[in-house]
Amino acid sequence: MSILIDSGVFYAFYNRRDIHHLDSICLLTHIFEGRYGRPYTLDLVVSEAYTLLRYRIGFKASLAFLEALDKSGIEKIFFNKDDYEGVKETLRRYNDKKLSFTDALIVYVVENYKVDILASYDTRSFSGIVKVIGKDYAKTLPKEELERIIRIVKFTKHLNYS
Repeated sequence: MSILIDSGVFYAFYNRRDIHHLDSICLLTHIFEGRYGRPYTLDLVVSEAYTLLRYRIGFKASLAFLEALDKSGIEKIFFNKDDYEGVKETLRRYNDKKLSFTDALIVYVVENYKVDILASYDTRSFSGIVKVIGKDYAKTLPKEELERIIRIVKFTKHLNYS
């Protein structure tokens, strides 16, 4: 089993005001606990998340993201020449979805690298193409599990990045 993490999950984790902040905390906790198997992300996703964090929150948050990612165990898949051709084909195949280039790369990687699940809040782009989890993730958890995760968050000081 494996999971690919989209930029919105990372961004919402660092942005306390984001509607998906608690979803990201819970989802990333479960990902790091191994509930979804091997975690992956893409170099273009890292670029998107860094840029969002840098210009919407600040340099400290964007740098904290990169440093945490390096220590996280999340494997980064780097875009290559063969992927480029696959992304173009993906864009043609799903032209009705109006995918961004990065979203098309995500679909291509999920389909061709045999990734089981995509962690994303972008249900519009990926609906009907890949299995997506993320939106309202915290609401799906039993009360005891949500309380456990909140205790972990309160115990750690990982939110001291602003």
